[in-house]
Amino acid sequence: MAAPTTRAAYVAAFVAGVYGILMAGLAPLLLGTLVTEGHLTAAQLGLAATAELVTMGLAAGAASLLVECVSPRVLAPISVVAIMVLDAATGRATGIGVILMRALAGVPSGVLIGLVTAMIVRSAQPARQAGLYLTIQTVAQLACAALIGGLVAQRLGAAAGFLAVAALGAPVGLVALWTPARLSPFAAGRGIALPDVYGWLALVAAFCFFAGILAIWIYLEPLAHQAGLSPATAGLAVVLALAGQVVGGALGAASVPHWPCRVVLLGSTFVLVVAAAIFATLPGATLFLATAILFGLLWAFASPYFTRLLIDVDPSHRAALLGSAALLLGCATGPTLASLNVGDVDVRGCLRLGTGMLTVAGGIVLLLPVLRRLGGIAFAQPKDRS
Repeated sequence: MAAPTTRAAYVAAFVAGVYGILMAGLAPLLLGTLVTEGHLTAAQLGLAATAELVTMGLAAGAASLLVECVSPRVLAPISVVAIMVLDAATGRATGIGVILMRALAGVPSGVLIGLVTAMIVRSAQPARQAGLYLTIQTVAQLACAALIGGLVAQRLGAAAGFLAVAALGAPVGLVALWTPARLSPFAAGRGIALPDVYGWLALVAAFCFFAGILAIWIYLEPLAHQAGLSPATAGLAVVLALAGQVVGGALGAASVPHWPCRVVLLGSTFVLVVAAAIFATLPGATLFLATAILFGLLWAFASPYFTRLLIDVDPSHRAALLGSAALLLGCATGPTLASLNVGDVDVRGCLRLGTGMLTVAGGIVLLLPVLRRLGGIAFAQPKDRS
């Protein structure tokens, strides 16, 4: 049996995992610059972003299982190097080549995310660690968007921006050499097995939640423009929503061991639906910005509670291992479905779709204990409330 993971190995895995998800936050900026430069069309931008998230989600799910038999210390550095090569190649590609590079880049990125997910679910407080991971990755994406976007990509072009992201991989690759040679045992001391039907239902709830969130998020700026707000105010709404995510992620990480899981998820989902309804009224600048902050805060605040829900429902931890895959696939599906429900003049169809997905997620969370009782199985209430 592998020894418990050291703090240094845990930090190394976190750093690698943050690098793996970094491009998900930078893609709209860097791919958008490629569109401005004429190397990519607007339609191809959506395909490139979706392809990367899909392969990232599938690879994360596979990697969370693969790391049980392949050394993370081997997988992590190789994945970082692969990301560096593919990011650098993206900056020199055009059209279909960009889509192909981003689809390929999603694989090593997903491996890193799967690795850190596998370590998180083995920790003593997995839900809290998931909240910390979300918060750290959001801060990293914000910082890199400001530095790489403002100082590199906008001045020297998209190719320089992609090269800058690739260059960040050099120190990350060195840190990745300290990831654990083998994974530690589960803190709960249980073996692992495939999720039961309730674990899969919880994964569907997570998928629908993040699909609904991203369906709305991807059209936040167009919604602001439709509400008659200036481009500067629309951009400010995105920045404030991201700041709300940082605060929400920190609050979620701090509160998740103590607050009732289902109550928080149902309450957050309800308020997010209300926020969507406010966006639909095309409010003035003050109310729009306040709603954007609330939207970002509750999105990040609820996220670690889904990790806890997955563990409460399926104590084998297998559902939690697949949680990052459900999240990423939901993030890819939401914008794709939303694009089919918006027009050139009115984009509020994204709100209807997002509200529907959030409602499905809330319904599953509400009904899970009822379904377990009807199935003759008590809803899991582990001693570790993390």
